[in-house]
Amino acid sequence: MRLESAKALKQQLLEQVVDPISERTATVRQEGARALDYSDAMPGTEGDMAFQGIGAQPLSGVPRVQRSLALGVAPHGREYRLAIRLQRVALRASPMVEHLNRQAKGEVDVRLVGRIDKRARRPRTASRRKPGASTRIAGVWFQQNSRPLLIGVSIGHVDVTAGTLGAFVKRGGVTCVLSNNHVLAAEDQASAGDVILQRAAFDGGRAPKDAVATLVSWVRLKPRGTNLVDAALGAIKDGVGHDARRLRELVNGKDRTLTGLGPELVDAGDSVFKIGRTTGPTMGRVTAFDLDNVVVNYEVGNLRFDGQMEIEGVGTKPFSDGGDSGSLIVNSAMKAVGLLFAGSDTGGRNGAGLTYANPIHRVLKDVKATLLF
Repeated sequence: MRLESAKALKQQLLEQVVDPISERTATVRQEGARALDYSDAMPGTEGDMAFQGIGAQPLSGVPRVQRSLALGVAPHGREYRLAIRLQRVALRASPMVEHLNRQAKGEVDVRLVGRIDKRARRPRTASRRKPGASTRIAGVWFQQNSRPLLIGVSIGHVDVTAGTLGAFVKRGGVTCVLSNNHVLAAEDQASAGDVILQRAAFDGGRAPKDAVATLVSWVRLKPRGTNLVDAALGAIKDGVGHDARRLRELVNGKDRTLTGLGPELVDAGDSVFKIGRTTGPTMGRVTAFDLDNVVVNYEVGNLRFDGQMEIEGVGTKPFSDGGDSGSLIVNSAMKAVGLLFAGSDTGGRNGAGLTYANPIHRVLKDVKATLLF
């Protein structure tokens, strides 16, 4: 189908099917399992209990936002399909997905993505994949101190394990580092003026010697509403240098230069690149865009994000892993297109997981800043 048709269909089905079900599941603490029966939310179906996959736990611990499915747009040759991203295995053969398939007349791209987590380095295990190499790699430049500061290096709030320095921006005449809220603002638990370290604490950074910035602004995360970005800024301290353009070893071990802002619409199928604190320079391809109802696991609970990009790694490796949160994503013209914030450990052609990113134009708008390059 044409792009306009795919986007219109996505919005229609989101409003008619997915959003009503999401609203019902949000009442589970008060109404119990009956709140999860969505049979009358979809014309022509007999109901489905797939959303009742909740293990035994105190009712107070049940997430307000339940993982279900996301809807977006995916490529299909020179045209597009409705992207359906399942975050629960039980939904694969559910009446809900069958209904969406019928409404799209079979023009769907269905993928099981499973649980999606924020991409900050976790205190215990950085991935749910089989244990392998440590996320601390001896000698790699992106986990070490970098002066001047560079795109892609380890950074974080003094009380956060580790994330990635995404880019440099100007806000109100102040030069700042850009990364995620959960990297620089500790999921809204931080305060303005808090210390930001480079390298991050998990990589050996300590205050005051590794303090490079102070937290100045962040977009608050909404536990019940819809989030569009996960972003925060830190004002660079006097005397700390930075290189806003260098993309070190980005493509085949060669440096590239950030050339500006890319288009607002990043087409599915486009090649993209990033440098992250954990996986370093990687290449991927956009597999879907304009994804709504992407539910991401945070320390504060499940949060919903709309309007997101989805990326899979090229080759056998993932595009990102825990610790790569905040990475700037650029297209083949070396123009900024996204800010990495979350990922799954399953999905993608290589089975190595999928990555999710906020569109960079939306990020810059919400943090009220301009990109430096």
